[in-house]
Amino acid sequence: MKHSFMAPFEAVNDFTGMRVISDWELGGSAVAHRGFVRLTAEKQSQKGWIANRNSFEGGEWSLAMELRATGESQACRESSAALPPRCHAASRPPAAGERLQLGFIAAAHTSSPLAHPAPTLPSDLPPSARLTCTASAELSLPCGGRLGIFFDTFQNVDQQHHHKHPYIYAMVNDGTQHYAKQILPGAHDNSGCSFDFRYNEARQDVSVLNHTRVHVTYSASQRRLNLRLQQTSVGHDGEWYQCLEAKDVELPSSGYFAISSATGDLVDNHDIMHFVVRGTEGVDNDHQAWLDQQKALAAMQQSELDLRPAEAVQRDYARALAAHTASLKALSASVDKLQQQMEFQLASIQAGVAIARTTVDDKANELREVKERVEKESSSAKVISELKKDAADEMKQMKTEFKEALKSGGGMSTLSFYFLLLLIVALGGVGYNRYRKIMKSHLL
Repeated sequence: MKHSFMAPFEAVNDFTGMRVISDWELGGSAVAHRGFVRLTAEKQSQKGWIANRNSFEGGEWSLAMELRATGESQACRESSAALPPRCHAASRPPAAGERLQLGFIAAAHTSSPLAHPAPTLPSDLPPSARLTCTASAELSLPCGGRLGIFFDTFQNVDQQHHHKHPYIYAMVNDGTQHYAKQILPGAHDNSGCSFDFRYNEARQDVSVLNHTRVHVTYSASQRRLNLRLQQTSVGHDGEWYQCLEAKDVELPSSGYFAISSATGDLVDNHDIMHFVVRGTEGVDNDHQAWLDQQKALAAMQQSELDLRPAEAVQRDYARALAAHTASLKALSASVDKLQQQMEFQLASIQAGVAIARTTVDDKANELREVKERVEKESSSAKVISELKKDAADEMKQMKTEFKEALKSGGGMSTLSFYFLLLLIVALGGVGYNRYRKIMKSHLL
């Protein structure tokens, strides 16, 4: 399995916290999630790749890959003011479209696609240059790229094509040529195929569970490269679609597998869930062997089912249906219980809010009454203070007049004394009545 990977990806780098895949290197915008590897997200001008650290030895091999290309945009046509900026192609280089590439990098140039280049290569070539140029589809000699299978979703407006997109095609390099964009890919017979592997939001079968299976085989003895495809979405019969069969293909006996992706103005999510490589030495027809194995497994399962008596089959179906019905009822009951709990909690919260609001209103009224009472008591205290002051003034004046009367009369008879005492009592009664009236008007 050192040349393969498949979900789930559980290993995590303790230092970075990112998921890692044994024997594989991720770079650029590529990120490993638990269920898939996302090479490029739905964002413009991204490049991501994943490459195997171990070279594959042998001229006969077969690989199976499961990819998922999803996005919101339905299609991009010629640029116009009515289209969103992501679909405009006039302002970008002609080869800056969106594609995913499966590449086979020759091992003769380096001990690893991530190692430093050999001395014969340019000295300024960085360690990751081979994979970087793989991501940009430059199958030139410094990259060591010998085979590139392109999954192209974008139709450049400055090129003419004899096919419709999405389009899948293969390019082979003998190690001496630089990559040149195919002006007319599909003009030659059997150079590729149109296959709608892209799931946009407008498709009725768009789902995270739907993806495309890719099966590629190469035989050095027959010098033949074969590519076929299969969709897993509902509505497809599951049969394999023969995309291309190229002859006279000569690839090195050892090399590294790498997958890369690039986005331009058209953006998509490019995910890889499954990538398995195996040798096919001694296998006459890997395609047919794989298909026969699948059919044999399905037939065996069907025969095992048919060997049972009809009563047993009916009984098993009834049991399964009853168990399924019971599960649905239990789930429905759980949902109802959860709904009732939520409604109960919501009602309790609403009641608590109402009670709190009433309590706050009552406290506010009590504070208002206390404030008014304090204001009234303050006013009454002021009146009492004024009455005390008036009474003190009256007593002072009476003492003064009494002293003056004693001085002027040379003495006081008993009658005059009683008359003065009666006057004092009368004045005190008048003051007391006035005080009661004031207290009644302010306190009652």
